[in-house]
Amino acid sequence: MKPARSIASRLLIYFISSGCVFFGLLLVIFLVFSGKFAELSLKFSMKGLTEDMAVTLYIDEAGDIKLDDSEVELKWGFDALYSNLAYRLVDIDSRQPVLFSVPEQTQGYLFYGIDLNIPLYHSRVKNRDISLYRMEVVLGQQNYYFDIARSDLLKDLANEAVEATIVDVAIGVILVAFLLFLSVAFIAIRLVVEPANALTAKIKKIKPEDLEKRIEVQDVPKELFPIASAMNDALERVENSFEQQKRFIADAAHELRTPLTIFLNRLELKIPPSPEKDKLINDARYISRIVEQLLDLSRAQNMTGQQPSELMLADVVKNVCSHLAPMAVDKNQALELVDETYACTVLADEGELTVIVKNLLENAIKHTPPGAEIRVTISDRAFSVEDSGKGIANGMQEQIFERFWRENQSDRSGSGLGLAITKELLSHYDATISVSNDSALGGAKFHVEFLNG
Repeated sequence: MKPARSIASRLLIYFISSGCVFFGLLLVIFLVFSGKFAELSLKFSMKGLTEDMAVTLYIDEAGDIKLDDSEVELKWGFDALYSNLAYRLVDIDSRQPVLFSVPEQTQGYLFYGIDLNIPLYHSRVKNRDISLYRMEVVLGQQNYYFDIARSDLLKDLANEAVEATIVDVAIGVILVAFLLFLSVAFIAIRLVVEPANALTAKIKKIKPEDLEKRIEVQDVPKELFPIASAMNDALERVENSFEQQKRFIADAAHELRTPLTIFLNRLELKIPPSPEKDKLINDARYISRIVEQLLDLSRAQNMTGQQPSELMLADVVKNVCSHLAPMAVDKNQALELVDETYACTVLADEGELTVIVKNLLENAIKHTPPGAEIRVTISDRAFSVEDSGKGIANGMQEQIFERFWRENQSDRSGSGLGLAITKELLSHYDATISVSNDSALGGAKFHVEFLNG
């Protein structure tokens, strides 16, 4: 089952899609109205040209009206664009033209056929694609209309030039704005996701053995506060359930221990010898062993009777080896003890350390065949137990520490609690346990190390 898309990716997709839509619409608006912008700019430029040219009008000594085109730009403009740009001066009183940019009968003259009564300012001759601009001027106390005619070919050419410029500028501005938008969106997403990541880190710190811990909610953002509170409530319920389970196991084990002991004594003392009696005794001892280990597990979980002190690791390991050596002899196994250190001490409870070593060595003796080799090695604040058995499959090296787990569930030689108790006891200290198949003897190797003496 694939996990749902993360909040960060959803926000990023939302920001990118909305940004693309917004800036895409902005670009379309620019493209749609770029022609209008170009036409508007040309109207203003035509007005400016008319005003500039009107200023150059003057009356010479002979009383004739002239236009001073001595400026290179003006003269060159009319020489180059005479068929696309024209001007005329009209006497308002007589309604007669008194000045032309070119003779009236010149081929292509823009004012040809255009009525003298055109409106002030902008107008257009639609059937000829000509735009006009008229303004009123005064020369020698006489009022005139000064007209400018422009072919729309100029407008189209200008539109193309202006539109391209507007589009280029618009695309550049929109691209920069979009990149800025993405940067702001990325920062915003980081600000949103970081508190969630911080909350996740706090939750991950709560291990199964630390169920009493809670998430500190004073620094949790308001939006994540319900999640943190719900998690604390869940931890409260889990801790209560776990405590009830531990109390039930302890109470059940205590209640079962006495009747099982009485039952075993009656079997041994009052029932005549027979194969059935032997089977019943073995079953009763197996159940008693499980009950005792449940009590050990309960004590390990509740840390009752713990009295840590500086212990000689070698002394504890040697005592356990001496106690369990007869089990190895009964199976014709070679038990070897190697002490690679002197005066090595660890801070632990003697009873718990004894159970740790006992469980590991007993596990090696039980699960290796007759004639196998078992070696216990003591090193600086560490010890290992290795054997010449078949080893432990890689996929099972974590499972073996689970409660009641056995590779063969029909095997009645163990309860599946020994390694779980060992790991629980080691959690009381700054210690680690690891299992591998790199034993020099060819089988499994359990290594326990106390990180602080």
